[in-house]
Amino acid sequence: MKILYVAPEHVSGTLTLFKQEHERRGDVCRFVTFWHSRWDFPDDICLNLRGMPNRSWVRAIRRSVAHDPYNTPSRIVAGKLPVWNPNPLVRAMFSLRDEYNWRKIRIAIKQHDLLHYDVLHLDGGADFTRDARFARAFKKKNKGVVAYFHGSDLRSRGYIPAVDDITDIRFTPEWDLAVLDDRIQYSYLPVDLSKFEYRPYAPSKPIRVGHAARNPLKGTAAAVSAIRELSKSHAVELVLIKDMSYTDARAAKRTCDVFVDQLTNHGGWGYGMSGVEALAMGIPVITNIPEPMRPLIGEHPFIQADEASIAEVLRQCMDEPSRMSLLSEQGRDWVMRRHSITSVADQLYDHYRKFGWTK
Repeated sequence: MKILYVAPEHVSGTLTLFKQEHERRGDVCRFVTFWHSRWDFPDDICLNLRGMPNRSWVRAIRRSVAHDPYNTPSRIVAGKLPVWNPNPLVRAMFSLRDEYNWRKIRIAIKQHDLLHYDVLHLDGGADFTRDARFARAFKKKNKGVVAYFHGSDLRSRGYIPAVDDITDIRFTPEWDLAVLDDRIQYSYLPVDLSKFEYRPYAPSKPIRVGHAARNPLKGTAAAVSAIRELSKSHAVELVLIKDMSYTDARAAKRTCDVFVDQLTNHGGWGYGMSGVEALAMGIPVITNIPEPMRPLIGEHPFIQADEASIAEVLRQCMDEPSRMSLLSEQGRDWVMRRHSITSVADQLYDHYRKFGWTK
């Protein structure tokens, strides 16, 4: 079987993981990205398309004439996920960009024989162009189409109609999205545990509290304020992971004793890849699991906190090393059971079989 992934950007390392796992199972897999990862994740086929939001001038235009996902993190209304329906100016700008890039896209399709794959995964639910001309041509050959939504793509932008109309399976690692649309299947974020060495809990002096500040909706200000206040009575220091390559960010995370993932649920419920990786390293993780998510996730090793309680929760963590040691062990085991690439891919192949795509 031949599996193709199309993604605007390689954002969390999962494209490489899926490629390796598909190949381990005897299948062929490639992934195509529109531009090189800002966090320096590896490319497979990178098109370096023009007019993409990795450019500052494009982001400036987006802020001026279209919605910005950071300024408008959610356009969900009355429990309904949005649909991409921009004003005429924005639609025209996308059309111009797509036509400008289409020659390069068409050459890549022919050069790499992309229409002769069996299953197409659209990362973020987006094709090369907003009219989904490649995905529609792929679907006309009776091939399978899968959309994978990371969160902000669906909350802020919404479904792209041309893509949604031809999608067979929809996946997301975000519980809130799976609850809002019963067509969406929940899928755990995959992680390669061999890349994360487990370290039993042995707190440093001072205790190092890590936090990744890539997304401004995670409650960073509250975490920074809490650690500053605690430093008056406890030996504690902040490790702020921001504007780093993935390699540097992972190295910084490895030095932490405790990790704060997210304290709000404005940009999605629960936790993200940063928290999963910290657990895999044996680092206890503080995050905000909202009430509606708790029966869905079941037992878990996370330490509950929000913006109001983070200072007290951190204080308890520093005062209870035996509890932290236990959570360190439980966290690694939980990631192995829920988030290993093998278990995530098993679920994916179950869906392939249901649709008769396996060979």
